[in-house]
Amino acid sequence: MTSLTAPAVASGANRRGIIAMCTAMACFMTNDTLVKVVAEDLPSGQMIAIRGAFATVMVFTWLVIAGHARQIGMAASPLVATRAGLEAVVAFLFITAIASMPIADITAIFLITPLLITALSGPLLKEKVGWRRWSAVAAGFLGMLLVVKPGGAGFVAGSATAMALASVAFCAIRDMVTRFIDPRIPTIVITLTTCVAVALFGAAMIPFQTWVPPSLTHVGLLFAAATVVVVGNHAMILAFRGVEVSLVSPFRYSVMIWAIVSGITVFGEWPDATSWGGIALIVGAGLYTLHRERVRLRMRSSEVEARTTLP
Repeated sequence: MTSLTAPAVASGANRRGIIAMCTAMACFMTNDTLVKVVAEDLPSGQMIAIRGAFATVMVFTWLVIAGHARQIGMAASPLVATRAGLEAVVAFLFITAIASMPIADITAIFLITPLLITALSGPLLKEKVGWRRWSAVAAGFLGMLLVVKPGGAGFVAGSATAMALASVAFCAIRDMVTRFIDPRIPTIVITLTTCVAVALFGAAMIPFQTWVPPSLTHVGLLFAAATVVVVGNHAMILAFRGVEVSLVSPFRYSVMIWAIVSGITVFGEWPDATSWGGIALIVGAGLYTLHRERVRLRMRSSEVEARTTLP
């Protein structure tokens, strides 16, 4: 009976994971859209501080209700603090860049993060990265160049592209650090630490930027942005609980659908032919990398099973 019901349970968990991943991507893109709208009027530090304050209150309330108040002290872990600091830098660079870039372009650039992690996993984690995955990394890098268009007017005109690329680099480092955090530390504690760090980083930037009195509309939009960020983070956690990660992960790329729709309907931004080609390369390279990871795990599982069945 167990062998008959287990696949059904796994299938249900995978469906839940896929829905959660798509929900997370929709939430994150909604946040990006709201932030880009507000960025037309408010400086990045001020936006980050206001949104971060809202998110901190929400997550702290969630943490207390979930019964993790006694574990807040775990936030003092050096790796948790390091991750929070990296997240603050990522938020500042990304929000500053998105004010001056088409939303589809910056989203496509950000999707090279998994490819960059693949490239870093060899020297930093001593993982074996074969020629197929290196080829995918190279294809993703080429796609990024097509989106960025180095030497083009958009690239030369400002530092937004450089900030977007820097945010990708810091994001990859952040995710590498996350892998080493003690699994006994509740995710909600890590999330709270991140929210506090981001809010403080934004507040620290305010003296270096021109303060603009926010309107009720600005505050409302940033409150909505904080809400969808918190929901998105929760959905992302749910997406990887008790599922086949290699099956669920590719749905991360559904964010490009939301990004293109948002760019066209909200900002009137249509990707040009070169950007379309770059987006296709980045998404294709990412999907192929995930496919190779699934093949590699399947081969490893077969090897382990073969060893256990030997007499």
